[in-house]
Amino acid sequence: MTIAIVHYHLHPGGVTRVIERTSQALTAAGIKHVILIEDLISNIAPTNSSTSSIRQVPGIGYRNTAAEFTPEHLVTDLRSTAEEALGGPPDLWHFHNHSLGKNPILHEVVAQLAEQGERLLLQIHDLAEQGRPTNYTRIANHRKLYPFSPRIHYAFLNSRDRHAFIAAGLPEENASILPNPIDQDIGSSPEVSLTDSPVLFAPIRGIRRKNLGELVLLAALAPLGTRIAISRAPLDPTARSIHDDWRKAAGNFKLPIEFDVVDRLAPSPGTPSKFETWVHHATHLITTSVSEGFGLTYLEAAAANKPLIGRNLLHLTADHAAHGIHAGHLYERILIPSDWVDSSVLREQLAVSLTKKYRAYGRPLNDGTVEHAWNNLKHGSHFDFGNLPEDVQKSIIVRATHADNHSSIKIEDAGHLRSASDWLASAIHNRIPTVERDQLNPYSSKIHLERILEIHLKLSEEKSPPTRYFSSDAVLSSFLSPSSFHFLLSESNPVLLVPPFPRAVIFDIYGTLLIAPSGGAKPDREADPRLRKILTSFGHHPPDSPSTELHQAVLRHHASSQLEFPEVDLRELWREILGVESDTAALVDALEAEWHPASPMPGANETLQRLASAGVLLGALSNAQSNTLASLGNISELFEPDLTLLSYQHGIAKPSPRLFELLAQRLASRGITPAETLFVGNDPRHDITPAAEAGFKTALFTGHPESLRSGDCTPNITFTDWSKLLF
Repeated sequence: MTIAIVHYHLHPGGVTRVIERTSQALTAAGIKHVILIEDLISNIAPTNSSTSSIRQVPGIGYRNTAAEFTPEHLVTDLRSTAEEALGGPPDLWHFHNHSLGKNPILHEVVAQLAEQGERLLLQIHDLAEQGRPTNYTRIANHRKLYPFSPRIHYAFLNSRDRHAFIAAGLPEENASILPNPIDQDIGSSPEVSLTDSPVLFAPIRGIRRKNLGELVLLAALAPLGTRIAISRAPLDPTARSIHDDWRKAAGNFKLPIEFDVVDRLAPSPGTPSKFETWVHHATHLITTSVSEGFGLTYLEAAAANKPLIGRNLLHLTADHAAHGIHAGHLYERILIPSDWVDSSVLREQLAVSLTKKYRAYGRPLNDGTVEHAWNNLKHGSHFDFGNLPEDVQKSIIVRATHADNHSSIKIEDAGHLRSASDWLASAIHNRIPTVERDQLNPYSSKIHLERILEIHLKLSEEKSPPTRYFSSDAVLSSFLSPSSFHFLLSESNPVLLVPPFPRAVIFDIYGTLLIAPSGGAKPDREADPRLRKILTSFGHHPPDSPSTELHQAVLRHHASSQLEFPEVDLRELWREILGVESDTAALVDALEAEWHPASPMPGANETLQRLASAGVLLGALSNAQSNTLASLGNISELFEPDLTLLSYQHGIAKPSPRLFELLAQRLASRGITPAETLFVGNDPRHDITPAAEAGFKTALFTGHPESLRSGDCTPNITFTDWSKLLF
């Protein structure tokens, strides 16, 4: 048997540790294998070069674009590299996190190998569908994300993820729980007495979902003489800035907590600053994480022969309990009085975060979603500290530094409430581990290897049937729900505009978002030769003056209309002029690009991006044609479809009140009034006046020669610089 293990990298971290332990177990069993990665920043080394090796394959690492690589290219390279290392094709391909979205085509590589009948073990540690919208955008439109056949097996870290995939269409027999192997003896620890000063060690890299603010809060609540230490700082610059902000805040509060201690600070004078030394000297391990796939800290505490205290993640500890492991002294929530929080601001932050999150995942925010999430956020007259934004957490810690407020902070454990400071003092006083090391046998490298070999044996007996795919949308639905919303798993620090701010902003397009020559469908002898050439290229026999023919067609339709402000659809007019019934949308795109070329208004796109990032709903109401949105480029994707009204779609042009009334109706279906909506345009008579008469707030743009229009109006805002709108 031979195995090819594939991952993006071997950087220090959880997946690398899993691969290292798997490799050691395979080597000890004499099973030849190769580890295929792109980036190598680790000291991982095979213990026996005759059975294992590491090879680098360009193109399979973290990257935003595939650029010079194709799936076919990578499949060929992976095959040839594996065969060279193993002396032949691998019997099993073992991929880690193929669908994480850290590489835009790695999942296509897996799909091709699946369709070629290879035996695949797809091990899922992390999910783009769970709190990683940036990753998800790289894979969202791919229907071949999750292949399945009798020759493909999925391995999950916990029952929750396995059930989610089965509910999405993965056959139950193709899915197993494959826990990470752990070191069952981190190192011998000395006996610690009740007189030793408490040292609570968090063996984590301090990323956001580890809930650093809660560790700072516990430092404020802990008995005098307690120390809390966090293992390492994040490597990612954005995550590092959040970590460092908490370190600065804890210093300002003068709390007994240290950050990034490993290889920097020693647990006691004269000792090394190594990880193992910190574990050795700790009286307890501590966890406050709000999201984990495996929950290594729960089990490392037993391996280190230390008691564990902290936050309980029920979906993980339920799996541990199935093996008789009941780790530590844990709480479900830390409850803060609701009157310590400005509920109106928090609710607005929730709406902003939800809007951004759902938009990032390409999902509409359904009616009642915010209300559902808000009701789930509240716990009677309390909020859970761990599910609050960092700025709110800091305001609470200010209160918690005053001992008089400690009794107001509660922990919830199995439905029972207790003073958090009393509970913490009791948990710290208890120095007896709740789990013995020999209880960790189900998580040993030996059992881990046995499970992999069982999966391989099962796959080796299967023939090569056609590969099918289950729904990635269904997987997303399992993790993107209002009941599972968490601030610390959303984008950090949602941007709120200074009140009063709009809940929606609707834009005119020409002269506002786009620079375009005026003129419309009027006779244009200079343009006629170019228009004739385009018409001919589309296989039509053009009239002598296409511009004149179009102008006359517009006049005929306007004259025959009973509406005060009629609008035409250029696609229909060109079909009439040319005497054809075929679709003319592409023709209109080409003619308008040549005749009335448009370009972005400087600064407008950046402002739309900022508004969208702030959670404001965006839309458009404009005199426009079928080619208009394409002229805006990708920025048009920020517009809500139901809040985008273009005149050609309705046969009505501005300044008709009917368009603004229709816009108001659509906003009302979302619970938004015109008074909560800003309309932005460049034309006093066609934009500002009718919008104001319909009850909208208005902003007049006058910052470009092409945007100037005559007419009197009284806008709420007049601006010349897009960067200054609302910010």
